[in-house]
Amino acid sequence: MTTESSAAAGNQITWKIATLFLLTLAVIIECLRMLGPFMPAIVGALVLAIITRRPHLWLRSKTGNRTVAASLALLTVTLSIIVPGFLLLENIGQHLLNAVRLLQNGTAERSVSQFLAGHQQIASVLQSTSQYVTFGQATERAARFISAHLVGVLSNSVAALTQIIIMLFLLFFLYRDDEAAMRFLYRMLPLHDSEARNMMARIADTIRATVLGRFIIAAVQGIVAGATFAALGIDGATILGILTALVAIVPSFGAYIVWLPVAAYLALTGNWGKMAILLAVGALIISTLDNLLYPALVGVRLHQHTASVFLSLIGGVWLFGVPGLVLGPVLFCVTESLLDIWKQRLKGPEPVAIT
Repeated sequence: MTTESSAAAGNQITWKIATLFLLTLAVIIECLRMLGPFMPAIVGALVLAIITRRPHLWLRSKTGNRTVAASLALLTVTLSIIVPGFLLLENIGQHLLNAVRLLQNGTAERSVSQFLAGHQQIASVLQSTSQYVTFGQATERAARFISAHLVGVLSNSVAALTQIIIMLFLLFFLYRDDEAAMRFLYRMLPLHDSEARNMMARIADTIRATVLGRFIIAAVQGIVAGATFAALGIDGATILGILTALVAIVPSFGAYIVWLPVAAYLALTGNWGKMAILLAVGALIISTLDNLLYPALVGVRLHQHTASVFLSLIGGVWLFGVPGLVLGPVLFCVTESLLDIWKQRLKGPEPVAIT
């Protein structure tokens, strides 16, 4: 074979490889776009499968049947997680509907007017900052805005129900066919078996750490905050506790976003004793639970600094929405794992010491 024919054959192979690479990349992108609308369901199924793996394996060992164990595990997850979640959303929705009614019939405006009449300090502050919009106009606009978006909220509820149904469908097969799914994933990854297993182990640890370290601790902070608000006689203690749990997902300072303004409100209304109690409980207990429980529950599973966890959570939510609470830390973990793999592959042999 001549040099020219060898070069032509080499160019042809190069073009075929480049074409195959581009075609593969295009197909992968289209698959991701196709799966994009179902990302919350996919992420939810993967998270539940990972954090409930040990109880599911225990059920499988007791029943001796994969299908029966998967069905029992799915039923347990539905009754212990899905149903309470729906009841919680129903409670929040009922409070929103009550708020709309109060805004529409003028009850809220009369209540606020009576409140301001007894608290001249707050009234003067509001008067100096509301020269162009009256409270009546504000409540009217708020009622119109909420009513206009109420249909959207209901449609989002239907979409959430669809996501939950898809999530449970996927979760059943992740329970039943977990080993086959892992073998398929290992075949698809362009990594050595040891590299793939190490990466998947780190991803599983990251998901467990994220769910345990952030969601469970945030829930505990919300419960403690709600109980504190209720004990101090603050209206809407349940909703404030739920809000605390939601914002406490953000590490370090999330819980401050709720209880600190409530303490300021108590100070403005002259309830100095309650304000002092809330400041003490909030600073010493509610916001400190994060630092106390996180190392105990997570330990060394999550090999990330608090700053990187914060950025991954915020950036993940900004990019993916609610699934970003899990996808953000996982992407950081995958990036770190891939960089470690490249470092190991590119590292030359260790120099031999001359004695």
